[in-house]
Amino acid sequence: MGCRIKTSCAVKSMSCYGGGGYRVQEEDGLEEIYDKVILGIHAPAALKVLGDEATHEELRILGAFQYIYSDIYLHCDKRLMPQNPSAWSAWNFLGGTNRAVFVTYWLNLIQNIDSARPFLVTINPPHVPDHVLLKWCASQPIPSVAAVKAFLELDKIQGKRGIWFCGEDQGHGLQEYGLKAGKVVAQGVLGKNGDLLVNPKQMVPSWTEAGARLLVARFLNRSISIGNLILLEDGGSMLSFGNASGKRHVKSVLRVHDPMFYWKVATESDLGLADAYINGWCSFVDKKEGLLNLFLIFIANRDAHKSSSSVVSKRGWWTPMLLTAGLASAKYFLRHTSRKNSVTQTRRNISQHYDLSNDFFSLFLDKTMTYSCGIFKREDESLEESQIRKLNLLIDKAKVERDHHVLDIGSGWGSLAIEMVKQTGCKYTGITLSEEQLKYAQGKVKEAGLERIT
Repeated sequence: MGCRIKTSCAVKSMSCYGGGGYRVQEEDGLEEIYDKVILGIHAPAALKVLGDEATHEELRILGAFQYIYSDIYLHCDKRLMPQNPSAWSAWNFLGGTNRAVFVTYWLNLIQNIDSARPFLVTINPPHVPDHVLLKWCASQPIPSVAAVKAFLELDKIQGKRGIWFCGEDQGHGLQEYGLKAGKVVAQGVLGKNGDLLVNPKQMVPSWTEAGARLLVARFLNRSISIGNLILLEDGGSMLSFGNASGKRHVKSVLRVHDPMFYWKVATESDLGLADAYINGWCSFVDKKEGLLNLFLIFIANRDAHKSSSSVVSKRGWWTPMLLTAGLASAKYFLRHTSRKNSVTQTRRNISQHYDLSNDFFSLFLDKTMTYSCGIFKREDESLEESQIRKLNLLIDKAKVERDHHVLDIGSGWGSLAIEMVKQTGCKYTGITLSEEQLKYAQGKVKEAGLERIT
């Protein structure tokens, strides 16, 4: 399932396709096949696209919507504005001797255009204005009893043969009616109701968060030259860092949901970024590879900085940007010191890590549950292939034979034990302080029927 948007692609006609669905022909002659079609155009245009294949009901209902067409000019001709400039307004209505009325919009006022030259849009002027910049034609549905009746009968043709109709004519010709009609059609196609996404409000950071945002932006702008990192804030603001092109191009788009993200990154650096991600203050547009691409961008720029500066080797590429980061660093240092290994503390440390749950570790390990780096030969190789290659290499280098008794201190989930006994027939003893690892390994050994493993 994916989305493909084609621009500047005028549709000429559509017809039933023999294998089901519809053949859509474009003005340039290109044809494509679709299962269902949504015609989000005015009723007369929809009938033109359907051509001879329009049903009697479609002709009757869609034919009831009639339109009036207007010529519209973008120009700079002051003659189509009130003679007294003090009377100029955003909308200006003027009439002629034949009672015809036309309207001119003053874009300088409407769109805050700072120019002495007036930019005007006039609908149906009595004559072609001077200094025309652009001309186009627009249509507007004509309110009528027939149109109202046709609107009430739209259900008779909606989706009946895989074709749906939506447009501004399903109301009073305004854009909001087109939106409403599109929502109704979407619910009909999906077969269920759905709510429109809420437009996030613009983030309003505190003064400390605003300062942190400035620091983070300066740091990323200075540090990222390889790859492209985009920070997309709730509300629409966007910050882009790095180069969006090149052979080593990697792109990651990070959504920022809370300004606390900037404070965390500014005061705690990489650990702050991890904390912000865990707390949901940021997320990735690409759920699958966004985080990976972010790491690749950091690694590429770290390596580039290492090769070009000796300062980096002393301070580290990613360093805290505020003095308050020293407090956070001290907190993590004290926490690490309190976990210093001893005879009693080691078992507690192992349990807090490896006894989280075997199901948890299985989420990111391969089927062998091998918890160390694999040996890869190709970039597209699976983790399982690389781990099996590593296990085979270890067994081969150790020159294990059948009459050997191997002691493995820190045997993990038992992948090396099982593979070694299978290949050599040796006796194997594994030691682990993790109860969850022991439970998993014993189950796998029993499942494999290898009694020479203890």
